[in-house]
Amino acid sequence: MTDRMYRLIYGSVMLIALYFAINYLIYFLIALMIFEGVTNWRIPLLINKLRGTSPKTDINSNSNCRIPVEAERVWRLMIGITFLLTYVFFAEPLWFVPWFLAFVIFGAGASDVCPGLIAMKKVGCK
Repeated sequence: MTDRMYRLIYGSVMLIALYFAINYLIYFLIALMIFEGVTNWRIPLLINKLRGTSPKTDINSNSNCRIPVEAERVWRLMIGITFLLTYVFFAEPLWFVPWFLAFVIFGAGASDVCPGLIAMKKVGCK
């Protein structure tokens, strides 16, 4: 499983959970994203280890890194915290932010272009 496929599945499940207001599923997805960001135990990597395949790697990923943390890890942590803040704590005034994030994650999975990951790499993450 690639990170692109994972983002597509995560975004679509989050959109479905938001549409039908399945709060427990939304809380689970938020906790999953924060857990993956903190521990770096990502579902695509675990599935690839179980299948015995290696994920594709970017050759130039370590050429210009100032921050020794993977961009994917920082992205997952930021998305999880943003979902937590906007859906759990400030749900009434910021109701549109989780919807926007879910659509962006779904679009990143469909197109393999994620503005958040591009920004993290520009900042200096691996």
